[in-house]
Formats: sequence, C-alpha cells, structure tokens
Amino acid sequence: MGYLIAFASRRLVQDESLTPGYVYHDPEDATLPPAPDGRRASGWNLLVGDETDEQLADAGELLMPDLEWLVERYPAFGRIVSEGSEGRQFEWDADEGQYTDIGPSTFQD
Repeated sequence: MGYLIAFASRRLVQDESLTPGYVYHDPEDATLPPAPDGRRASGWNLLVGDETDEQLADAGELLMPDLEWLVERYPAFGRIVSEGSEGRQFEWDADEGQYTDIGPSTFQD
C-alpha cells in the first residue's frame, strides 16, 4: 500500500476519539496521476458522516493521509479495503461494530 493516500476529513484525523461514520471508494480518484513525490490517490474517502456541504467544499477541511496509516488506525476500515470493496460505500454500524455496505459509490456529475 506504500505511497497510496486517501482523502479524510480534518476533524476525523485530528480527533482520535472519532470513528469514520461514512467511507466510500471513488474509482475515478484512483485514476488520478501520481503527485510529484510519487504518492497516488487510492480512491478511498473517510468522513465523520456529519460534515456540512460547506465543510466538504472547503479543501482545507480535507487531509490526505497515507492509506496504510488509516488502515492501521481503523481496523474495521482496513477489513473492507482488504476485501476488495472498490466502488462501494459504507456506513458505520456502532451496534454491530462494523461497516454496512450501502451500495455502489457511483457519483453522477
């Protein structure tokens, strides 16, 4: 997974008490060209799940941490990555302690 990044909300990364409430894989992100430092977008996006439209539109509210770090920090997220869940979206089920697949992550322009 080296050199792969994901997009994650700043609040999620900075507050260790939060769990990603909504994660999805955007196959189009995974096709972006690599950055000059060799890092590539994995297509994974992690959000708390209660972000406003304004927060999502603000590039300063999104960070690009290493995918490997996120997988280690959030083992349940790591399981869906390792299961090959590309092109899917998931919501966190706190009662079950796992993610629920809520369908394809096909986004229309």
